[in-house]
Amino acid sequence: MDTKVVILKNGFTRNQSHTSSAITTARTKMTANELKAFYQCSTLIQKDDDKFAEYVISIKDFVETLGFSDTNSNYVKDLCRHLAKQTFEIEKDGIWDIYTIFSRFRFDTKKQLITIKFNDDMKPYLLELKNNFTQIKQVKYIKEFESKYTIRIYALLKDYRLMGHRDINIEALSKMLQLPKSYRDYNFIRLRVLEPALKEINEKSDLEIYSIEPIEKQGKKIIAIRIEFGNKADKIADDCVKMLRQKLKRNNDNLSDTFVGYAYSISETSINKGDIFTIAKIEKDERDYYSCKDINNNTLFACMGKKQFTEKLIFAIYLAMKYQIEQEKNIFAELPEWQNQQDKIKEFKDKFQKLIENYDKRGDYLRQ
Repeated sequence: MDTKVVILKNGFTRNQSHTSSAITTARTKMTANELKAFYQCSTLIQKDDDKFAEYVISIKDFVETLGFSDTNSNYVKDLCRHLAKQTFEIEKDGIWDIYTIFSRFRFDTKKQLITIKFNDDMKPYLLELKNNFTQIKQVKYIKEFESKYTIRIYALLKDYRLMGHRDINIEALSKMLQLPKSYRDYNFIRLRVLEPALKEINEKSDLEIYSIEPIEKQGKKIIAIRIEFGNKADKIADDCVKMLRQKLKRNNDNLSDTFVGYAYSISETSINKGDIFTIAKIEKDERDYYSCKDINNNTLFACMGKKQFTEKLIFAIYLAMKYQIEQEKNIFAELPEWQNQQDKIKEFKDKFQKLIENYDKRGDYLRQ
């Protein structure tokens, strides 16, 4: 059967990448730009695809989307030439398989077009993934990274996105990253790989690495580490929930004094701007039936019983807070280089406190 050809008239339009976890931990010698190109190309794959298509994109769109500084024809041609030779080495049960990633690159200098096709051997690692896959919702963060090691570490963390930490064997990491022998010592890895990756990930992505600590030694030699991390929006929203519960207790369980002025999401999934409302009033009738209303006196939700109402309210505020933080770019504007962990924590708390103060001021106004 002929291969389907997809003309990318608008360039790369998708941002989400799904790859097998085996890819995330595979050995590869790809450069930072080659990794960026791979992950961007992986966004072309649709969820229900059962075979690879050929994708045709203009050289201009290819270069602009990937944000390469060198846009001359020879550089792009060399990049495609190198990508066509790159491999992933995947180990399973003591057996190493080496896969060429792409089966075809065509560079048309007359029409200024690039044709791309993945190697069919990559199907188990890129198509119809049901379990054990790495989801990167915004490939744009990868394109911001300068180091190939940062890209690999970021993908490792995204693979454990629901865990909040990842334990990593130093020898396995060294082999995965194809580090030169001079980097195999933990101190070299910490200085040349881990600390630069931490800095880039914290400054340029949606993740926050909280700590990198040794967890296993063999004599004096460190053989394993744990990376603690989280989603920036999740962390601030979680802290907000803790603060709200403390505030509710200080206010003697007065719901209006605690929650009026905060944003509320009427949706639990696929939240957009139209789902966010400001809590203006909380009422209770003689039946112990509670209702939450917006500034136009529309009922956002209502239910019987204070405990159930409160939990529903806090969860909806959490969702709204998380959405607003993710949309508010200036909250995560580039931070200055932190001198130490305390500076980092202070910077985070200052931004968090400012956000909460804005909610409280709105609540004071609405309660007048």
